[in-house]
Amino acid sequence: MSAGFALDFIERVVALRLALRRQATYWIGTRGQLGSPDDFVQDTIVTALRSADRFEDDNLSGWLVAILRGHIRNARRRAAVRVCVPLSPPCSEDNEDGGEFDLPVAASQETALELGDVVAALRTLSEADQQVIVLARVDGLSHEQIATRLGLQVGTVYARLSRATARLRAAYDAEPAAAPTPACAMHPRAA
Repeated sequence: MSAGFALDFIERVVALRLALRRQATYWIGTRGQLGSPDDFVQDTIVTALRSADRFEDDNLSGWLVAILRGHIRNARRRAAVRVCVPLSPPCSEDNEDGGEFDLPVAASQETALELGDVVAALRTLSEADQQVIVLARVDGLSHEQIATRLGLQVGTVYARLSRATARLRAAYDAEPAAAPTPACAMHPRAA
C-alpha cells in the first residue's frame, strides 16, 4: 500500500466516523450496558486501519458498517452470557462501608428473577446468618477460612452455616407478602 493511498484511505475512514456513530447509536438503542457508540466506532476504525490491506471493494461505507455490526454483535453475545447483579453484603468488620458488589450470573430472565427472590429471602435473615452465607456461598471461602475471619471454632461455623442455610431455604419457600393494592386500582374509571 503506497503512502498516498494509505493517507487517502485514512481520510475516507475518518470522514465516515459520524455516520458510523449514528448507526452504532441506532443498533445499541437502550442497551447502554453494551458500551458507548463512540467506543464501537473507535474499535471499528482501529479494525479497519489494521485490516486496510484486506479492503478490495469500492464500498468503504458498507465495509465499515459490517465491521461495526460485528463488534456490536460480539458485545451482545458477551452480555448475554453473563450479567452482574448488585448484591449488598451484610455489614461486618471487613466491610464498614456497606457497599455493593457484583455477583455474576447466567443471563436469563428466570435466573434473574430467582436470584432476586434469593436476595430478598437473604435480607430477611439476621446479620450473622447473612454474613456466614455470603462468606461461604458467594465468596467461596472454606469453613476454616470463615472460622479464621470471624474468630470462631470450625464446628461453630458448620453449625451456623447449616442453620442459616435452613432459614434461607424456609424464607425462600415462604409465600411473598402481598403488595398493597394501589388506590387507583380499587376505583376504576367509568367507561
